[in-house]
Amino acid sequence: MPDTTDIAQALVGHCRAHTEAEGLTTLYAKDAESIEANHMPDGSRVAKGVEAIAAKHDWWNQNFEVHSAEVDGPYIHDNRFAVIFTIDVTEKATGTRWKMSEVGLYTVTEDKITREEFFQAPMPG
Repeated sequence: MPDTTDIAQALVGHCRAHTEAEGLTTLYAKDAESIEANHMPDGSRVAKGVEAIAAKHDWWNQNFEVHSAEVDGPYIHDNRFAVIFTIDVTEKATGTRWKMSEVGLYTVTEDKITREEFFQAPMPG
C-alpha cells in the first residue's frame, strides 16, 4: 500500500514527465478538490471531482504555452506534501510572457490525493 511519500514522489514524477493526466487517473480520489489561488475564467476557484480537475488542466494547456517548468520537492508532512512549481509561460491570447511561482499543497487520504491547494507568489507590476 503506497504511503504519502510514494504518492508525492509519483506526482512529482508525472509533473516532470508531463504525464499529469495519467497522474490524475492513478493518484487522485474521484471526488478530489482543487483550490486555486485565483479565480478561473468561470469565476470559480474550486474544481470538484477528478473530471473537473482534468478540465482545468485542459483549459491551461489550450490557453498557455509553457516554455519551461521546474518542479521542486516533494516536501512531506504527515499526510500532506508540498511541491514548488516555477513556470515560464506565455498566454496565447495576448502574447504576454511571464514567470510564475506557486506552491501546491496536497492532502492524501486512504492512499489517494483528496485535495490540492495552490498558493501563488505576487505577480510583478
